[in-house]
Amino acid sequence: MSTADARGAGEPLLSVEQLSVTFPTDDGLLHAVDDVSFRVMPSETLGIVGESGSGKTVTSMAVLGLLPGRARVSGRVMFEGRDLRALPEKDLEKIRGDRIAMVFQDALASLNPAHKVGDQIAEAVTVHRKIGKSDLEARVLELLDLVGIPNPTDRAEQYPHEYSGGMRQRAMIAMAIANDPDLLIADEPTTALDVTIQAQVLDVLERIQERTRSAIVLITHDLGVVAGVADRVMVMYAGQQVELASVDDLFYESRHPYTAGLLASLPRLDRRADKSDRLHRISGQPPSMVFRPSGCSFHPRCPDARLGGACTQSVPELREVRPGHRAACHFAEEIFQ
Repeated sequence: MSTADARGAGEPLLSVEQLSVTFPTDDGLLHAVDDVSFRVMPSETLGIVGESGSGKTVTSMAVLGLLPGRARVSGRVMFEGRDLRALPEKDLEKIRGDRIAMVFQDALASLNPAHKVGDQIAEAVTVHRKIGKSDLEARVLELLDLVGIPNPTDRAEQYPHEYSGGMRQRAMIAMAIANDPDLLIADEPTTALDVTIQAQVLDVLERIQERTRSAIVLITHDLGVVAGVADRVMVMYAGQQVELASVDDLFYESRHPYTAGLLASLPRLDRRADKSDRLHRISGQPPSMVFRPSGCSFHPRCPDARLGGACTQSVPELREVRPGHRAACHFAEEIFQ
């Protein structure tokens, strides 16, 4: 079956199977990602959510083969039927930035301060395409306009330090979509931006998806960011998946105590402003990724943990608790009746 036929038959664009990533340390192996599996369908937006250090970024870097040499990676990363982890580096380089692209969270660090923004976007095109000078200049201006940067002719001649934070993030998105990728991975694209600019950046991603029909993996620590843009959401905690569901099911029918805690932490317009109704805070801290607690990694912070029982003795399986809704909690049905 051809790639086009496979995608038309409902095959996933990306399929990550039992992905694990560890790093050696002086204290032992650090388990950054532990047995994570998920799929991304063509034109779908998958949100990956969790606290800092939960394994979100390491997962995305493993997909693209961008982890340092000391990382120990296992599992499969299937992109349109090919295992990216089995490809030679030269073949993987042809896919990165072309078929799969990434928007990194620190635009100022990712853009070269010594080169004009337009030249950096042009380079993203010419690395993978042979294109004439006039067509290249037109493409750069088109991309700047597409991501909502005003006066693209003038802005293309400016340097990153002459852009605002939001504009630098848009320039990064322009570079990522330069070759109309099938999959765009956006790692914390709204971090350090005020809420107005956050909304604008998310709007840019939505408009790009409408035009190119690309799939998007949106990585964030903020459930509120994915609420209006994601189709499905995967919640990670301590390097593991704890919940995977449609965005509506996750927000209205969550089945894991960690997800419920994240949702309760979101500010709401209908919440009273008095002291008796302050924002919820999940107690405690995420566990060490080297010395994990026995059983469920969340049990030391979980208000519903059965201490001395299954929560402390066995790792919960990520299982289907409702149609199309999976959660890694021993007592998901009992807690969320």
